[in-house]
Amino acid sequence: MAEKHLVRKQKMSGLGHLGAAVLVCGLPLLAAGCAGQPVQTGTFAKNLPAEQAMVLPPPAGPGIVSVIERRYDNAVDQDIFLYTSALTPGQNVLKAQFFGTASPFRLSDNKLTSTPVTEAGIASEIRQALPGVRMVRSSFFVQNNYGPFGYAFGHGAGNDLCMYGWQQVRSPSGTISPLANHGSIQIRARICEANATEQKLLAFMYNYTITGAVDDGGWNPYGEPQPVSPSLGGVGAPIYPRPTSAERIVPVLPQRAGTVYTRSAPAPIAQSAPPAAAAAAASVSSAAVPAVSVPRPVMTPTATNASPVAAEPTVSRAPLVPSPSGLAQAGRANVPSPSCTNVTSGAANACR
Repeated sequence: MAEKHLVRKQKMSGLGHLGAAVLVCGLPLLAAGCAGQPVQTGTFAKNLPAEQAMVLPPPAGPGIVSVIERRYDNAVDQDIFLYTSALTPGQNVLKAQFFGTASPFRLSDNKLTSTPVTEAGIASEIRQALPGVRMVRSSFFVQNNYGPFGYAFGHGAGNDLCMYGWQQVRSPSGTISPLANHGSIQIRARICEANATEQKLLAFMYNYTITGAVDDGGWNPYGEPQPVSPSLGGVGAPIYPRPTSAERIVPVLPQRAGTVYTRSAPAPIAQSAPPAAAAAAASVSSAAVPAVSVPRPVMTPTATNASPVAAEPTVSRAPLVPSPSGLAQAGRANVPSPSCTNVTSGAANACR
């Protein structure tokens, strides 16, 4: 009996060692089965660099200051803050919401509701974005590259002009299915600028660019692509490179109006020279300045028993040449021309 009891005790000890070995080997598998997803913080918001914005403003600005992103179970929300120099309280912001994403946490319960665009909802958004500013909604139907959108204008503090724009990018309801054309994008823009015009602010809604997307084959808020025009490649449907065939393809640049500077001949100094020398000087002067219309000289008597003084031939629209310092005693007399004098003797006895 003692031997049987000893054998049984040894068998039980062997089973104990085997169970301990199985338990030690199974601990890593048990720990792996209980491992969870990465730590989920209490807030879903984080700051991103400007190049990770999912919607970009137009190239003309305003520029991106910072980007705040919030991730939900079914959407990604970004507040893209823009440069502001207006006096109206608040920050220029471009808000984008991309619906149709998957949650990175399996046990999370944090979904963002996609509300349709209604008049009451837009009025509430405008009051929150621009409190105290009287905004007037436009009644015109407008659309950009992503479809129709709406906007409202109002005057803020000082000379500020404010705009609030909204747009929903979504496929037509008849084409949406769980496997194709699902998802949507909500766009909101709040812009205030000093001394701005409606055309300048409205250009923001026409020229912003959506750069983000959801990594899913069925996500497509833009709808099916438009079919090719049936007139393309057909007969009787001419296509011109410009909206109107009369417009020049290469515009002709206007000629620049050049300024012509003329150099007037120096005024001769009045002196008693022989008539022959005066005639030679006149011929040289006339040869040096060709094609100049010389007005007829005006004989101006300066004093009693004094010889009349002739006016200097000047070019048209040229200022008068002041008298030399040697003739200061004669008053405001013009310089006599060497080709016209009142000398009674010699060859130059007449005005030519």
